[in-house]
Amino acid sequence: MQNPLTPRAGGKVLQGSPQKGLVAYAHQVETARQVVQELGGSAILADEVGLGKTVEAGLVRAELAARGRGVTTLVLAPAGLVAQWREEWHSKFGWVSAAHPGAGAPVTVLSLDAAKRGRLREAVLARAWDLLVVDEAHHLKNPRTQNFALVDAIRRRHTLLLTATPLENRLTELYTLVTLVSPRLFGSYLDFYRQFILAPRTPRSAAALRALLARVMVRHRHQEVGVSLPARQVTLLPISLTGTERTLYERLSQHLRGIYAERLAGHGNLLPILTIQRELCSSPQALAATLEGADWLGDPHGALLALARGVARPAKAAALANLLEYLEEPALVFTEFVATQEMLVEQLVHRGIPAAPFAGRHTLRERERTLAWFRDTPRAVLVATEAGSQGLNLQWCHHVVNYDLPWNPMRIEQRIGRVHRLGQSSACHIYNLFATHTIEEQILHLLHEKIDLFRQVVGELDVILRHLEHRGRSLEGRLLSIAMSSDTPQEIEERLDRVAREFRAAAARVGWLEPPAAESGPGGLGAEDANSAPRACYT
Repeated sequence: MQNPLTPRAGGKVLQGSPQKGLVAYAHQVETARQVVQELGGSAILADEVGLGKTVEAGLVRAELAARGRGVTTLVLAPAGLVAQWREEWHSKFGWVSAAHPGAGAPVTVLSLDAAKRGRLREAVLARAWDLLVVDEAHHLKNPRTQNFALVDAIRRRHTLLLTATPLENRLTELYTLVTLVSPRLFGSYLDFYRQFILAPRTPRSAAALRALLARVMVRHRHQEVGVSLPARQVTLLPISLTGTERTLYERLSQHLRGIYAERLAGHGNLLPILTIQRELCSSPQALAATLEGADWLGDPHGALLALARGVARPAKAAALANLLEYLEEPALVFTEFVATQEMLVEQLVHRGIPAAPFAGRHTLRERERTLAWFRDTPRAVLVATEAGSQGLNLQWCHHVVNYDLPWNPMRIEQRIGRVHRLGQSSACHIYNLFATHTIEEQILHLLHEKIDLFRQVVGELDVILRHLEHRGRSLEGRLLSIAMSSDTPQEIEERLDRVAREFRAAAARVGWLEPPAAESGPGGLGAEDANSAPRACYT
């Protein structure tokens, strides 16, 4: 590469041009070299969470510019990450980003949601760009969305798609992403399907597919790059529910078991049951917000709603406040539900603890102000929903609190990856709150004791989780089934043990795109798959 980065002591961390403040790692420099010299300047950057894909994209742009092949650049990112992209490219590369394509600046950084609408979309499409960068590119996997339509229509010479999970559910998602980067690599959708798909999640030839993907995708795993992150220190905090909370939990859980059995027998919708069970483990406030419109619960509905509304200060909220007062340091608190988030901010502020919400419903400017406040305020607490787990770099924060736990381990890893990532210099403290004698305690036991999820970055977690899916049912669906259809706590424990054994077996044998066990034998292109087949994409 021109303007080579030179290694520092030990040969692992590199530093040099194009900006004095840039510290790059060897795998990042190698990624840029490979993309520019071997892949023609376009690629899917698919490193695991926390390995610095933003820096890799910047190094690719710098090298393309040095070779006269890339100057005007458009970055499309989730709204909550726009400010971070602007700040990171400015601090590391010295580039000032415009907020509108019409400004004529070399670098423009926009929210993908904003860019796909109205006049801003017209302005994006009016220009021809040297380089297009799309962060969290797995949001493009559905070719029928406005996200995909916009990116497909943008005129550009080079394309970088950034995602830690290029494959989430079906192998056909790879086709959609690859055709945005290299339209002719896979040929037509039917050619791709016939050559590579045995079943939706089973490749016909994993080795051949991996070889072809190597011509368009660069992926590093933590265990490969030789970068040691600080330790994770995990603390489990058991919480005893109040009397009212315990009554609410027992009555609603028992009632949901009956509804689950009825819907399962009648092939009914199980998602509302999963949602309410998870809200029950989060807070009475989150539960009450849903119960208000849950007439399908039948006769107990009114009494259950009254119980939920009767809990003004949940036991877990009091425990969280005590923990934060003890820490006396900034902390990132995660919850899945907006109603829980609002309750926590109110409770913490009432206790004199500076707290603010961070959620997907906030505008870009609101998010920027909130993140600046979090960085600059001593002992500040950021209470985030899942919007806070996508792409944020908060290496200066050392404390993560899981107020409630997603039932999907990948989302938990994304949360922790906000602080436990490259650039973190201190041990990361992870606190998991859970109510005793609930399904939350049993699932946490599965994740913590049996899978050891919290103590290390689990390589290929997204692939491992697909091994645990049965007949198209997600891991969350399996956990709901265990909770709703087991007769005793002992039976729940035994069934969770089986899940843990499957997880460990998958972790022992899985490799990148290693074929999982065949689902139901060879599968061709049936009517359902044919109707959902994306078109071939040519730019």
